[in-house]
Amino acid sequence: MKYKDLSEEYLAQYKNLSLYIRSLKMQLQKTELQHDRELYRRVTLLYSICLDLKHVGEYLKKCERREKT
Repeated sequence: MKYKDLSEEYLAQYKNLSLYIRSLKMQLQKTELQHDRELYRRVTLLYSICLDLKHVGEYLKKCERREKT
C-alpha cells in the first residue's frame, strides 16, 4: 500500500478545507450573519471533518515509517 501518497492526499485536502473554513469564519465575523445558526453549524461540522483529515494523514505517515523498518 502506498501510505505516502495517501498521506499527502489527505493532508492536501486538510489544507484546502482549512482555508475554506477560515474564509467562512471571516464571513461570520464581517457580516451580520453572526446570528445565522445554520452557517455556524456548517462551520463546526466542516471543522470536525478537517481534523479527521489531518489525523488520518498523520497516521498514514506513521504507517509508512513502520512499513519501511
